[in-house]
Amino acid sequence: MNVLNKVLISLKLILLLVIIFNCAANASEIDELVIEGEKEFQQRCALCHGEDAKGDGPYSFALVFKPADLTQLLIKNDGVFPFIEIYLVIDGREIVKSHGTRLMPIWGDRYSEETWSVVSPQYAKTLVRGRIFELLLYLYSIQEPKL
Repeated sequence: MNVLNKVLISLKLILLLVIIFNCAANASEIDELVIEGEKEFQQRCALCHGEDAKGDGPYSFALVFKPADLTQLLIKNDGVFPFIEIYLVIDGREIVKSHGTRLMPIWGDRYSEETWSVVSPQYAKTLVRGRIFELLLYLYSIQEPKL
C-alpha cells in the first residue's frame, strides 16, 4: 500500500472517529460502543490475546509468536494510539504472521465485506467498519496507563 493510500485511509478513519464522538449525545453512548467492542474482543481475540488483552490467552502457549499485549499500544507508539495500523491489521490489509494468511485468518471471515453482503448488500462495508471501530474503541479504552 503506497503512502498516499495510507494517508487517505488515515484521514477517512479520523473523520469517522470525529463523527462518532461528535454524534454521541453523552458518555453512555460511547460506553455502549466500547462495551460492544469488548464483546467482540472476548469472542474473537481473547483466546490468543487473553481476556485482559495482555497476550496471555489460553491458546497463546501453542503459538509460534507470542500475541501482542494490546494494552501497551499507546506506550509502544510514543503516546499515539495507532488507529490506522490496528484497523488495517483487523481488516486484513496488514499481514501479521500469527494471525495466519488472509485466506484463512484466525477469526475467519468475520471482517469480510463479502460475508456481510449476504445479510445486507448495500451496507456490508458499513457493518464491517462498525464492528472494527467498536473493537478499536475498546482497545483504546484499555490502554495503560489508564487514560
